[in-house]
This record gives sequence, structure tokens and C-alpha cells, in this order.
Amino acid sequence: MSLPGIPFLIAFVLVLALGPRIIARLRAAKKVQPISEDAPEAHKLKHGTPTMGGLLILLATGVATLGWLVWERTSASENGSGLLTPTRRWHLIATLLVFVCGGMIGVLDDVGKARKKQNKAGLSERAKLVLQAAVALGFALYLYFDKHNTMVLGVNLGFTYYVLAALCIIGFGNAVNFTDGLDGLASGTTLIAASALGYVAFNLSPDPEMAVFYGALAGACAGFLCFNAYPARVFMGDTGSLALGMGLAAAAVVSQQEILLFVVGALYLAEIASMMLQRYVFKYRRIKHGLEYAQSHRVFRRAPLHHHFEELGWHEVQVVVRFWMVALAAALVGILCVGGMR
Repeated sequence: MSLPGIPFLIAFVLVLALGPRIIARLRAAKKVQPISEDAPEAHKLKHGTPTMGGLLILLATGVATLGWLVWERTSASENGSGLLTPTRRWHLIATLLVFVCGGMIGVLDDVGKARKKQNKAGLSERAKLVLQAAVALGFALYLYFDKHNTMVLGVNLGFTYYVLAALCIIGFGNAVNFTDGLDGLASGTTLIAASALGYVAFNLSPDPEMAVFYGALAGACAGFLCFNAYPARVFMGDTGSLALGMGLAAAAVVSQQEILLFVVGALYLAEIASMMLQRYVFKYRRIKHGLEYAQSHRVFRRAPLHHHFEELGWHEVQVVVRFWMVALAAALVGILCVGGMR
């Protein structure tokens, strides 16, 4: 209970304690979220809501994880042995670095948007992908020199594994980023995903160190949800969503939970798939049949997927709660699958 439980509580309390002050400072600094022109009309009412609330998640998760590591290291020095080996401590630190670097990429993007007061300002898609790729490849290189296990479902992927690991980190970073479009959606689904992955890491994995990171991440999301639930007092911005996605993927890779991540994170995959399908089918139909046909024959009424359901008449809260239920079902399926394989 103490391994994921203590970091969870530390991160949760930190977010609750620091949240009002940081939100006030973000509002005073005019770090507000420009509403996308592609968003549903109802979202225009959210104009002026502070963004970059992901700084709370970064701070709380980092302090809780590092605090637990310091305590564990001190305990190891006093008692002659600790819960983690030096290698596992470095795994935890490397994962936390990916998480923080993802958040810093998001900060650059959010600051640009806030300054220019345009949702499409900030980093270009290409610049964002290049920075994400640099972080992901750096992490893959760490795994390579660490001689990380490259077996997946009994198949040794060799060097290909490291390439796929980097792509996984980039992909989930963007998937969570696309999911972050409604009040409480990304924070709630990540609370569920991190809790499920942490449960498996702590109870069913031979390498339980990632339960510390998952616990801290879940606690930070739970605390942030208190400010981010509808109607949101603050948005996490790319600062939070890129950190969450890249951090979750890095932790899953380290703890050999890659396949489990795809099950537990099925909602994220559906969100990014809807975005890609909408974009590329539109481009194809525009070339094949012309712009007017492409505009009137879209795959979804609006992408990502959560906006499609809003266009169908669902209230934002209905979409969020129902998506939480889907995420919870995916998490339970993942846990049952892992339990059944043991």
C-alpha cells in the first residue's frame, strides 16, 4: 500500500494546497487559453480561463516522486538495504525526466499561444514533433545502453524495440494532447489509466518501482480534477497533456507494460485515430472530389471524437462522464487480462 499510496497522497495534497495560488498567478499573468476556431460554439464561453495548469501536475508529481526516492535512499543507507536497486532508481529518474521534458515542450507551446492570443500560435506541429522525438529518442538510447529487455509477447524485437518505444512515447504524448479538449476529460482519464497501471506494476509486476511514479501522477490528476472539472477554473494546456502522455508511455515501456498501455489507453488511441481519420480522409476527398464535397462529407461532425458527440447534442459533462466510464472499462479489461495471464 505504501509504495504507490504515499506518493499519491503527497501529490494530491500539494495540488490542492498550491492550486488556488498558482491559478491566481496564471490569471494575473494573463496566461489564458485562446479558444480554437474549430471548437464547438459553446466553448467560446470558456474564453479567459487560465491555461498552463499542467504546471501543478508537473510540480506535484515531481516532488512526490523525488521525495519518495530521497526517503527510500535514506532508508537504504540507514538499514543497509532499500526497496529499489540502483538500476530501478535510475529507471524512475529517467521516466520522470521524460515527463518533465514533455511538460517543458508544452510550456513553450502554451506561452506562444497566450502571447499571441491565438490557439494555433505557439510551436508549429513540426517543431513540436521534433522536440518530442528528441526526448523520446534520448530515452530510447538510455534503454539501449541499459540493455533493456526487448521481448514483447515472447518475441525478441531487437533494435526495432527501441524505435517502437520512441514512437510509443511520441504517439501517446499527442494522443493525450488531443484528448484534452473538455473540462476534466484528460485529467480524469489519466487518473484512471495511471491507477490501473500502478496497480498492475505494484501487485503483478517483478519491477514495482513505476508504481511510485504512477501513484504520484494519479494523485496529481485527482487533485487537479478538483479545479479542472466542469466548469473548469483552469486548463492544463499542452504543459499538462504532453507531460501526461509521454510520462505514461515512458513508465509503461520501462515496466514492460507496453501492450497493457494500449489496452488501458484505448480511449486515447480512439481520440488520436479520429483526428487522423478526419484529417486524411478530408484531404483525400478534397483532392478526389473538390473542397465543397470534402467539407460536406466529413467522417465525424467534428474531431477529435469528444467534439463529435458534442455536435450530436450531448452536454459536455455527459461526454466527459461517459468517456470516463469507457476509460474505466478499458482499465478493468487490462487488469483482468494481465491477471489471467499469470
